[in-house]
Amino acid sequence: MRKYLGEFIGTLLFIFFVSTSLVYMTAFQLSQVFDVMLIFGLAVGVNTYLFGSWSSGGYYNPAVTLGAMVQRKISWQTGLGYMLAQLVGALVGMALTIASINGIVNGQKVTQGQTLGTTEILSALRPTSTTSVGPYSFAVELLLTFLVVYVTLKVLSEKKPAAPVLIGIVLTLAMFVAYPMTGGALNPVRVLAPLFFGGNPSWILALVYLVAEFLAGALAGLVATYDHPQDKL
Repeated sequence: MRKYLGEFIGTLLFIFFVSTSLVYMTAFQLSQVFDVMLIFGLAVGVNTYLFGSWSSGGYYNPAVTLGAMVQRKISWQTGLGYMLAQLVGALVGMALTIASINGIVNGQKVTQGQTLGTTEILSALRPTSTTSVGPYSFAVELLLTFLVVYVTLKVLSEKKPAAPVLIGIVLTLAMFVAYPMTGGALNPVRVLAPLFFGGNPSWILALVYLVAEFLAGALAGLVATYDHPQDKL
């Protein structure tokens, strides 16, 4: 149970940190793009350090979990449990984001006329692509999610002490490139959580992202398996 709790808490905190940061940037102009992309890296790095020992190193991303399943680092049963924990954690993290901005942040901004409703909050968090450029979004999400998943699997397999730092760095770099083009999901729960609350009316576009990210996870798991054949169970 501890390992699932670690994935739940880590994903919850990750979604809360990055979602609130994105809203601060897009709606209130309180930060720059690189500042928020750095928050992505810091959030995953800190959570990996804090809760990684609870599970298999700390994934907080169903695409990474799928890669670990393909790599045979974890069983399919454990992996599906991780994915469920990650999804529930993401939904709770998104709910906390909406509640905190609607309550605390809007309360502070009310005198400045900058309050936001739930619709505006979710619009800052959904994928920024459109179906007309779906193939390009698919390619970007596939390539950069592959990079994030592969590096995560590699450093966790090698049990590097600097794993949280390296994972944070690669996510920061990938997000800095991806965000202007696709909104930089690179994680299925970042697509599903806003969708659950009504933040993205296009299921077709969501499927483009989800297929790209899960495919990237599976491919990264295959490459990692051949990269570390001695680790096969």
